[in-house]
Amino acid sequence: MMSSRLRFSTVILSMIAILLLAACAGQLTVPAVEGGGEGPPQSDGTAAIWQTGAEMPTARSEMRVGVVDGIFYVPGGFGGLTDFAAYDPENDSWTELAPLPEPAHHMMATGHNGKVFVFGGGPDLSWQATSSIFVYDPATDVWTAAGAMPERRMSGEAVSLGDFIYLVGGTGGTTAMLRLDPMDGSWTVLPGPVQPREHVAAVAFNDELWVIGGRWGGTGALATVEIFSPASGAWRDGPEMVEARSGFGAAAVGERIIVAGGEILGARPWKALASAEVYDAVSGAWSLLTELPAGIHGMPVVGYEGTAYVLGGSDRAGGIDNRGRVLRLSP
Repeated sequence: MMSSRLRFSTVILSMIAILLLAACAGQLTVPAVEGGGEGPPQSDGTAAIWQTGAEMPTARSEMRVGVVDGIFYVPGGFGGLTDFAAYDPENDSWTELAPLPEPAHHMMATGHNGKVFVFGGGPDLSWQATSSIFVYDPATDVWTAAGAMPERRMSGEAVSLGDFIYLVGGTGGTTAMLRLDPMDGSWTVLPGPVQPREHVAAVAFNDELWVIGGRWGGTGALATVEIFSPASGAWRDGPEMVEARSGFGAAAVGERIIVAGGEILGARPWKALASAEVYDAVSGAWSLLTELPAGIHGMPVVGYEGTAYVLGGSDRAGGIDNRGRVLRLSP
């Protein structure tokens, strides 16, 4: 008869064999915390892995995205300039489309009522913002000039929320928030965030506008969040991120907000961030996700069907070292 000690050893060996097989099959993920110890608060997303998708036709950074009917439309940017392409997340494929009418980087873009709106940005490295507006119709593959913003602006964010498009943050004009009614082309000037911000990210979340991070003059990168309620017309403070960041991307993914990448400028050496975070509406707090494969900034993050997508970006903080990566994470 097998002794109790031998039976125990056999069970332990069997468990080890099962774990090894699972790890080899890619079914077991053990997250590592850089530098050891507990580190900042973690979420279950640390067990998820960033997957790679089809590369962009043109590597680029410092651009934004307009989403229409589940397709990601990516205009301009460093490296792309007037290039314009669409990514289909269902088929993991890219289609090159009619070019943007004029070069633009650090522009603001969003999808709204079946069209892609592109606002401002800079045409070249003179860093002079424009006030131009171009609207793209996916049904016809045609761009239309649509007047001008009340002021020049770049490095802000455009967000579709309800019947309006909000332009928040950025440089080149004032620190006000601009609201466009696309139905009649009228503009309303509203108070901006209490803390001025550029190289900022913003998302529509639970019928409000969340303005996240960014930087401004001598303040450096910001971890703070401000929330605008269209119902009350007032701003309030939101929960701070774990890490300050500027020049990053953010997206609402269900009842979560995911941010990724960014850069820290100021004291040398400058740093491109690989970290990613998630805000959970249930817990009311931010926590860290699995890091990106490399530090990256100047790229959008898009939420679609429970997955966050990172498109392009630059590996060099404060500079142009463009990549055409597509990364996706389902936390």
